[in-house]
Amino acid sequence: MLPPLIDPTAKQAAFQKLYHYQSFSTDGVIDSKDYLRATLRDRRLFFGHPHGVNDPWDCKPFFDYVPMLQDRAERQRMITFLRATTPQLFNHPLRPVYEQTLLNSDDELEKAVESWTASLQAEIAHRRIYCLTPFPKNTLMWSHYADSHRGICIEFDKDNELISKARPIKYCKEYEALTFAGIMANPLQAVTTKAMEWCYEREWRIIGSYTQAGPTFLHGNYVNLPDGAITGIIAGCENPFFDELVSIVSEFAPSLQIRRAVRHPNRYALELVPPMDTVTSCHREAAASS
Repeated sequence: MLPPLIDPTAKQAAFQKLYHYQSFSTDGVIDSKDYLRATLRDRRLFFGHPHGVNDPWDCKPFFDYVPMLQDRAERQRMITFLRATTPQLFNHPLRPVYEQTLLNSDDELEKAVESWTASLQAEIAHRRIYCLTPFPKNTLMWSHYADSHRGICIEFDKDNELISKARPIKYCKEYEALTFAGIMANPLQAVTTKAMEWCYEREWRIIGSYTQAGPTFLHGNYVNLPDGAITGIIAGCENPFFDELVSIVSEFAPSLQIRRAVRHPNRYALELVPPMDTVTSCHREAAASS
């Protein structure tokens, strides 16, 4: 008997909190402060388009037809996939003819696989994603996703029906070819696999859907936030709008904890401290460790 599958979601992970880095500024075109206002006021999260991410391979998988050119058994597995994923064609009178064409014609096989790749990417484009990490003091994350430490980091508790759905990204040294059997066994492989260069992010990802009812159901580009999902806001060490941040949180979510990330005085590290203690706490720690 096979062992039971382990739920790979955040619900089963050891950590309690997840974090999302974002900008907090007004650049004349986009007021990213409004994202926080909308999040706290309307209790909803903005989910991004999967093709808008900064990794050109992320969420853009493709089926590789080369193995099928070399191995007829791989072609047959592809036919099995076709039958399973397009049941409307199962009883079509021309289905046997089409399958024989795919088995015997390399050109038709290549066209078909390219078409299915386009269909898969189009299907992914109908989803939306929200990215998280367990680490709120990652210097590179602050630099890359929070406007070079001028932005903010939102803290979430995982014990709710939305954040507990986050799934870990798998980081690979080599590109993992997407197979028809693999996508049937693990449909999320196409949106939860990235190159090893991105492993510093330690990303967890929530996939939003317009069709699947439940906590990840999309209303436009937004997903509703459960009560208590957000537990705090952290300002970056270079954030110039701290008073405005405090004002927004006080107006729409006064119970949230506000902290600041500050540079440690004698090592390359960030510390998270209460807003009234941004200097003294790190210097006390530095003195105690010296």
